[in-house]
Amino acid sequence: MESGQLNLTTATSTLLLEGLKDPSNESVWKKYIERYRPTLLKYACRVGIDREDAEDVAQQTLAAFAEAFQQGKYDREKGRLRTWLFGIARNQILNWRKRRAKRERSISSPENETDFFERIASADQLEEFWEQEWKDAVLAECLREAQRTVEPRTFDAFRLFACEGWSAQRVGEHLEISENAVFGAKRRVLHRIRELLPQLEEHW
Repeated sequence: MESGQLNLTTATSTLLLEGLKDPSNESVWKKYIERYRPTLLKYACRVGIDREDAEDVAQQTLAAFAEAFQQGKYDREKGRLRTWLFGIARNQILNWRKRRAKRERSISSPENETDFFERIASADQLEEFWEQEWKDAVLAECLREAQRTVEPRTFDAFRLFACEGWSAQRVGEHLEISENAVFGAKRRVLHRIRELLPQLEEHW
């Protein structure tokens, strides 16, 4: 890789965001959306927003953060990227909730209105759900990075044994390796994940 070239696969959030300063850098913008949109989308759906509106929340959050960053408002010393994204997403969700509640009151019976509010996460749950979605996203990235750094058969053995719940015997027969090799694959991949997790938690 040439000096100064951004590695779009493993770039830290700092390097990635620096690339956002150039609106014409389509590769960076694409990676920015690919990295954070799924988490925002899952988060919005988890707190009770329907899929179509969740898409809007994710898009508006990404756009609002990018604009704030380009204007120099993002200060990493005052909070990590995930904290800034959460703050923007939370505001988007609360605004959506106000608009939706207003519509519900105008067209729904009191019974349906009660059902609506029961489906929506409370304000106290918003941060809890966000932290869980972020941790899940970081762990998924750890798995992808681990997959890139071990032999394909090693990762397949780990995936089938640790993730899919296959027995070591079944995995060994399927991949034509010994049961000890299956256990060894699990140890190697887990070791790699434990190495990656602190780094990605800090920089993803």
